[in-house]
This record gives sequence, structure tokens and C-alpha cells, in this order.
Amino acid sequence: MECPNYKLNHTTGMSYQHFNRDRRIALGVLLYEGFNQKDAARSLGVHPSTIGRELKRNLKEDGRYHATHAQVLARTRRKDSKKKYRKIENDQELEERIESMLHPLVSPEVVAHELGITHETIYAWIYRSRTDLKSKLPYRGKKRRRYGIKRQEKQGWTKEVRSIDERPDTNHGWEGDTVIGSTKSRLLTHVERESLFAVVDLLPSGEAGDVHQKMKENEVLHESIITYDRGSEFSLWRMIEKDTDSKVFFANSHHPWERGKNENTNGRLRRVFPKGFDFGTIKQKEIDRVVWLMNHTKRKSLDWRSPCRVFGKCCTSS
Repeated sequence: MECPNYKLNHTTGMSYQHFNRDRRIALGVLLYEGFNQKDAARSLGVHPSTIGRELKRNLKEDGRYHATHAQVLARTRRKDSKKKYRKIENDQELEERIESMLHPLVSPEVVAHELGITHETIYAWIYRSRTDLKSKLPYRGKKRRRYGIKRQEKQGWTKEVRSIDERPDTNHGWEGDTVIGSTKSRLLTHVERESLFAVVDLLPSGEAGDVHQKMKENEVLHESIITYDRGSEFSLWRMIEKDTDSKVFFANSHHPWERGKNENTNGRLRRVFPKGFDFGTIKQKEIDRVVWLMNHTKRKSLDWRSPCRVFGKCCTSS
């Protein structure tokens, strides 16, 4: 059986692959940095014609390529392409029978057995086209898991990240995250684990490409050990490693205490920039003034020394 997402070009031996979200983000960054289609294809490990098809289908009206825009278009096309094959949407009588039979005490499995279809088909139809019927499901559409069973980890780009459990046992290195504002603009924050020295950059958006670009520019963070949470803004972690000679690790999902010093730093920033603050209204120099004060304020946890003094690469202040 041939996998629909993989076809072999017998002339070149390279694979033709449908684009996913992660590849679209990476392609957007490569094009922004001036890569042509051939070089972008080589970097992503796909055939040049794959890049050509992606651009032909998903360019914006002004001729530019944007990963989020491309993902929306691709998802819409995929959704629309399946409409004519959907069993329930194309059979009004079947739809009415299912609706009349559903009840919190009559599960989709029972209905499916009576009507000779699969319960997966009924669930998919409800979540896709008739969300108003969730109230008729046994658990009102809420997912239920058995006691003692851990939640599954998110798949996608996070599946192959380097876990914090693999991080070297040292106090050196950085913890990073973003602080979200009321608009697309946000802060990219890093704190050095030993000295609590903070580095904060203003981002135009939460796109992974913006984070990658800032990391390339900020040499203070190069050749380091960096620990992030699993937000999509860090999905280009391999490119960050390549361009900064750093090693990137990721905390476990829903474990903010594994990056506790960064969480504390973000909390301090919130004292000046509370939730809902619009970072689009300020400049980097205003951020720098706040961070300078943080880095030059003595801390009890540092034996009443300033992060700047412990870090030793800022200035000679105490």
C-alpha cells in the first residue's frame, strides 16, 4: 500500500512529501533569509518540486510566503476535498436518524451498531459539523481517562526534542521563554541559571522565525546550554543550535518549575508590564532600561550581589 504523503521520484531518488506545519515555518525562515527554492529544498531534505508546489498553492496575494497563511490554506483545502466522501453529511435521512437516537444514555457505539456504521464516523461528524450535539454524548464531549494513566505527550515537532532529562548536570546555561502581550508583540526572555542575569528582546510576533532571528543576533546567548518550554515559538530549535553553536533542551510539558528561574524573571517583568500590556507600544530601549535595573539590583539569593556582578560579563558594578 502506498503512503499518500510519500512518493518516490525514480529519476532522482528523492522523496515528494506534503508539507506540514513545521516545514512551513522552516521554509518561511529560509525564504526570508534569501534562500532560493533549490537551496531551501536541500536544507529541508525535500525535492525542489515540492517547494515549487508549496509556493504555487500558498503564496499570499502580494507574492510573499507566510507559514501561518499557508497552513490555513492547506487545512482548508484538505477539509473541503473530503466533503463529497463524508457519509453522514451527504445523507440527510441518516443524519436525522442519528440525531434522534443520540442520548447521554445511548452512546454513539450503540447508535452505530443499530445503523451499521462505525462509531468513529459519528464522533467525527459531531466534532466536525454538529458540535451542538455534544450535549447528547455520554460525557458531554469531555475526554475521560482512567486513573493512573498519564496524559500522552504532544506529538509533532515536540516528539523529537532533546529532553531536560538529558541536560548536563551543571548550574551554567540559560532558561528561556516568551512573555505574551495584548497584541502579537511579545518579549523573548532568557535568564542565566547561576547569576540570574537576564537578557530580554522585543519580538514583533510569536513566530518561530522571529525567535530564531533574535537568537542569531544575540551573541551573549551563543555557545550555551539553553532550556525552553515546549511552545511552538521554539520549534526551530535545530536551526537555533546550528546558528548559535548552542545545545537546546526542553522542559517536560506542564512542568514550569523545571525552568523556575525564568518563571521568576518573567514574574518580575510583569510587575512593570502587567498582563494585557501592549508591547507594540514600546521600543527595545525601554525594555533595556527595565532589564538594566533588574541586572544591577542586589539579590538575597545571590548573597546580596547583583546578577551583573555574578555574571561577570556586564560591567564592574557590585
